[in-house]
Amino acid sequence: MKKFFLIFIPIILIVLLSWFFLRTSDSPVAETLREGLPFGIPEDINIPSAGNTADTVGQETSFDQGVSADTKVFRIANIPVAGFTILTRGNDAIVRYVDRATGHISDFNLKTGERAKISNQTLPKIYEAYFNQNGNSVLIRSLEGDSLKNMTLTLTPPRSASLASTSSPQATELYGVSATSLRGEMGSVTVGASNIIYTLLDSGNIVSGLFNGSSPRTLFSSAFTDWRLSRLGNNLLVSTKASVGVAGYAYSLPVGGGGLSRLLGPLNGLSAVASPTGGLLLYSYFGNGQAHLFTKNVARNTVSEILPATLAEKCVWSSKKVGVFFCGTPINGLSGAEPDNWYLGRSHFTDYLWQFDTNAEIAKLIAEPKTEFALDLDISEPKLSPNEDFLLFINRRDLTLWAVRL
Repeated sequence: MKKFFLIFIPIILIVLLSWFFLRTSDSPVAETLREGLPFGIPEDINIPSAGNTADTVGQETSFDQGVSADTKVFRIANIPVAGFTILTRGNDAIVRYVDRATGHISDFNLKTGERAKISNQTLPKIYEAYFNQNGNSVLIRSLEGDSLKNMTLTLTPPRSASLASTSSPQATELYGVSATSLRGEMGSVTVGASNIIYTLLDSGNIVSGLFNGSSPRTLFSSAFTDWRLSRLGNNLLVSTKASVGVAGYAYSLPVGGGGLSRLLGPLNGLSAVASPTGGLLLYSYFGNGQAHLFTKNVARNTVSEILPATLAEKCVWSSKKVGVFFCGTPINGLSGAEPDNWYLGRSHFTDYLWQFDTNAEIAKLIAEPKTEFALDLDISEPKLSPNEDFLLFINRRDLTLWAVRL
């Protein structure tokens, strides 16, 4: 049983939890079409500065003191990070992340709290980082003027490298690093076990290739270039970049290539996240001046409304429990200017953390960082640890890396 962290009086608590149950209908929700092309702005172009928010100065440092059995919320990296992944090493979960300012790569052991820098090759102004499944290859994207430079790094571990067996994090040997530059102006990116799938902004093609840039293969060609890519089970989820003022769509694309099959849309401000098997979709959109959050069973073509509403990209599906997902939900709701302002870095949220179970139709409040710890955490890029005992995310306010014990 997950612990609730509610500060409301009991009668209000009962009313709220009853209201937050999921509501099911038999047909998708549609919005009125508006003219205009879908657009998207690359996230985090306006990079916020590192450091604490004004109302938590002097408080957040206590969350860098390591991991203990009673630690609920802690900060893994107090520097802006470009991307991260979670690996399994023996019985330990290892968080591997890239320093946004230097490109240095570090490992953090969620069990012991040990940290080790595994690469000190300096690659400044990293904008995004995408790791493959085993964490030994990473696509890094750096800013050079107004353009992005794409490069993949192959990490070769030293024979003795192991956080689990290292008595001192500083004693861990550095990994070997080999770099390969990738050609083409990439847009959206998603990764598989050994390949990367990306859009080419100059041609509109969706391309699959190995991390070292070899064996490129065109999966889909289109005159439209502003696609967002993510996984849809064994296929791809291809969607238009979200904007509140234009109609968005989401499609399925076979990973081997072919045609698009519409899954969602037209819905203004549409963004979507697929479950690990691809059988369920979580999607958000804006209509009648407010945000809406729904799940869709792809096979049955049925939808369920989720309350409280949030942006779909602030959520992550469980791999262990079918129909369960976790979301950061803004405590003050979402304005009609979203998600555009959030993408552009003009607005930030303070989130609660919720768990939703679409099978039992139950919503549970897992954590209230603002109330409990005076923390303003704007959850983005959430991921679950292999045992799903931690939720990790980047705080969009300052791009630091955090974890919440579930």
